[in-house]
This record gives sequence, C-alpha cells and structure tokens, in this order.
Amino acid sequence: MANRVPGTWLDRFLSLRVRPLALICVLFVILSVGMMMINSVRNSTAIIEERVTDLSIQRDQMYKQYQKLKNEVEIIDDDDYIIAKARQLYGYMMPGELLFVIKNPEALYDADEPIQMMVMEEGQ
Repeated sequence: MANRVPGTWLDRFLSLRVRPLALICVLFVILSVGMMMINSVRNSTAIIEERVTDLSIQRDQMYKQYQKLKNEVEIIDDDDYIIAKARQLYGYMMPGELLFVIKNPEALYDADEPIQMMVMEEGQ
C-alpha cells in the first residue's frame, strides 16, 4: 500500500470512506439494469415459446395433410377410386344409372318445403 497515491477512489474504498448514499445509488442502478435485463429475457422467452407452440400445431396439421395425401396416392391406381372421383368431381354415370340432382337441399331437413329435383339419364 505504500505505492498507492493517496486520495484515489481505491484508497477511499479500501478505507471505507465511500459515502453510503453513493454506494446505495450504484447498487440501485446495478439492480435496476439487472431487473430490466431479466424482464427482457422473460419477454423474449414467452415470445419464443408461443412461436414454438404455433409451429408445433402447424407441423401436426401438415403431418395430417401428408398422411391424407399419402393414403390417396396409395389408392389412386384403383379403378373404384377413379370411378368415385369421376362421379364426385364431374357427375359421371355408369350405363343404365340415373343421377338425381336436388336443387334445394335445405328441403331435406325442413319438411314444410317440397323437394325439387331433376332426374338425368345417361347422355343428358
């Protein structure tokens, strides 16, 4: 300690001549900055957790869609599947079949209203 210049902040600190108010202010600033950093980390963590949850839900939905498409690809060469798709998408009929087109499907559930339909034979 003989090499030290008297009156430096280190000498004042070592001799406990630091004013208590200054020490309290420094500690308050350190704690405030620390609390702000902790809150920032918590907010960032919450945002990341929310994003991970959203991505997990999206992954599950995409996996279900993948399974559906995979099952469809497995049965796409089946004649029954091709016939069903042609009927569903384009209204195709087999020879000798009749196609019923219901013009007001809400009448099926409401008995007060008469059902209007058309019967189409093959080639119409």
